[in-house]
Amino acid sequence: MATLAWWLPPPAAAPRAAGPCAPAARPLARRRIPRRAATVVSPRAFGRADFDGFVRRAWRGANAGAERLAFEARQAAQHLEGRFSISRRLSEASRAARERAMEIDAELGIGRRWRSFSVDFSRNWPRYRRELNDFMATPIGRALATLFFLWLALSGWLFRIFIFGTFVLPFAGPLLLGTFANRVAIEGTCPACKRRFVGYRNQVIRCMNCQNIVWQPNNSSSGGPRSSRRAEPDVIDVEYEEK
Repeated sequence: MATLAWWLPPPAAAPRAAGPCAPAARPLARRRIPRRAATVVSPRAFGRADFDGFVRRAWRGANAGAERLAFEARQAAQHLEGRFSISRRLSEASRAARERAMEIDAELGIGRRWRSFSVDFSRNWPRYRRELNDFMATPIGRALATLFFLWLALSGWLFRIFIFGTFVLPFAGPLLLGTFANRVAIEGTCPACKRRFVGYRNQVIRCMNCQNIVWQPNNSSSGGPRSSRRAEPDVIDVEYEEK
């Protein structure tokens, strides 16, 4: 059987009387805490040096990323080339397609027909353009042009053509400009002094070094004894003097 006993704390000791040798109690001294001066933060604008540093870091990061991407793409291309021989297969496929195209052209005469059509169209293009301009000057032509423009704008094809041209023109623009330049301009070397000349096809061109006529159009005259004779196609009439 358990017995319960109450626990009582011991009585507190009586305070000792202060003797003559006991030290006197010292009053508490106030400690002075030095105050720190308030830090004033002045806002500073985004300076030019910061902008230059930001642009420089961004440019370095972009260059590093581009170099890393180019290196990885080159490594992947070399790996695929060594594993699958892609270039050899592409060359074989292109050669086979070229041979097949030549066979089809020989059987159907597509190249000959296209050349004859292009020559006929280029020869009759001034007449076609004049007839088209005359038709567009009529009320029916203006009405058809207005309806066609409205159909392009409302159907969305105008916006699609604009987007397509935005992506294609950077690549096709140089080719179109080169073709237009070859049709309008002419370039060659002078037979007398071997100096390069550039000019328009519809004007008489003289060499800047020896002043000889190096090109004259078919329907123009140079004032010499051969001015009444028409030059044959793809033939350049040249007059030069040996010095």
